[in-house]
Amino acid sequence: MRKSSWYGTGMSEAAARFDLPARSVFEPPSYPNVWFYVHERVAASQDAAVSLVTGWLRDHCGITNDFGHWKPPEASDSQARLGGLQPWTGGADPAQHHAHDLHIRYYYVALRQTRMQQVALQGARGPMGRYQRFAGSVHYEVADEHPLHPYIDDCPYCGRTGAYAGADDLFAGVHEPLGLELLLDGTIRGQPVSRSDGRPVGGIALMKETHALQIERVRPARADMNIVGLAVVLIDPKGS
Repeated sequence: MRKSSWYGTGMSEAAARFDLPARSVFEPPSYPNVWFYVHERVAASQDAAVSLVTGWLRDHCGITNDFGHWKPPEASDSQARLGGLQPWTGGADPAQHHAHDLHIRYYYVALRQTRMQQVALQGARGPMGRYQRFAGSVHYEVADEHPLHPYIDDCPYCGRTGAYAGADDLFAGVHEPLGLELLLDGTIRGQPVSRSDGRPVGGIALMKETHALQIERVRPARADMNIVGLAVVLIDPKGS
């Protein structure tokens, strides 16, 4: 898998390359922090790209819509989660003991309605081709069913602790970057995470077994991007 970092690179350069749409296209509470770009040789339409990625995350990482009750969509078109992760029982107050959810909302209809679902990318050595794209907003938090959902500030997994102790906002500064880490790499704070049945989460990095995968990390610098970081996942045919 090809990996490179855009941290420290100007947002104008990244925006020029990926042509990231404005937040006003969706009007979500948070700008989507993960973007999936699927080469047209892998998916001929946006529908096919959405089915490929969401189906892969369901089948390989267990990320599915199993809420069992209505969940506010927050302008999204669909959503899913992986629950029962990293149960924490270390606090002095048993009422704060909890497991965690990886929660992701997907955004794609508005892109199609505004004809922004396809984009042609240029690489350093020339054209890379056309890509079908859609977005996600992913975060890691106290399980949805817990009375204190979504915040327990001093949790060593999802709280304002360790490297995240100085975060100004628990959701934008902790939950979103942790969710992005788990979705991409299958880790939280650098440590592998297992599902409730013992299988590793793995993350989308495992897709490198069947596709040419590239993950570009971007530090937002545009006013409408109210997040601390995002990633663009490029999915190309193997051998491309």
